[in-house]
Amino acid sequence: MKQNAQQIIKNKDSLRLNQAVILAGGRGERLRPLTDKVPKPMLPVNGAPFLDYLINSVIQVGIERVLILTGYKGQIINERYRNLVNDGIAVECSSGAVNDQTGRRLLNAYGLLDGYFLLLYGDNYWRVELDKMLNLYKEKKAKVLTTVFSNRQGRGEYGYENNIELGKDAFVKQYDKQRKANNLNGVDIGYFIVDKTAIDPYIDGNISFEEYFLPMLISEKQLVGYITDTPYYYITNINSLKNFESAVIKENIKPISGKLLEVYK
Repeated sequence: MKQNAQQIIKNKDSLRLNQAVILAGGRGERLRPLTDKVPKPMLPVNGAPFLDYLINSVIQVGIERVLILTGYKGQIINERYRNLVNDGIAVECSSGAVNDQTGRRLLNAYGLLDGYFLLLYGDNYWRVELDKMLNLYKEKKAKVLTTVFSNRQGRGEYGYENNIELGKDAFVKQYDKQRKANNLNGVDIGYFIVDKTAIDPYIDGNISFEEYFLPMLISEKQLVGYITDTPYYYITNINSLKNFESAVIKENIKPISGKLLEVYK
């Protein structure tokens, strides 16, 4: 049965997220040779895979279900989490081709997606400010929210280079993956709140979520940005991997607990 606009707004006002979807299919070329044997999200950080920390971060904000969209060496991810014994979380995987882009991975898993879900990059870690994100999302009534790091001190992945222009009304005005446009004032770090209706399941082709869907949402004024000063961590090269490892110790960041298949021997 088709919902009218008032019903959709009402549903969004009472929204509670219960699913996190993690994009974890890339090759991790800049981390070779480490990623010759394991996919990037499974690289060890103080004895536990990076993904253990990421999954635990969403458990801490009350999310109970995780869907991991895999590609490159995805069987390693599936084998570790499919038999996870933890009262707080249920994990499943959706496998795709190695060369699938982010949008294609989402489309392939469309039937597994909740009506609203938290979408994360599998190589970024940030302490999720979910309540504040949801408050802004409900207030602006946009289809998608992205989290934008303010980057005032140049702590983004590319120093002071930004890729998002956020307006004073909190709506995103432009997204530039190449970081060349004028007036860019923040960094997209993922952590999207997504209304499933923003994704057309009938789209063909190997498309990127960031390069296909985000510009469309911006043009329709349906992409709002939650700005944060809380630093995020990323594992895109050896130095950033070591930086996160130091942060885990300094900030007492914990991996997921429970019975897991051991992947490092």
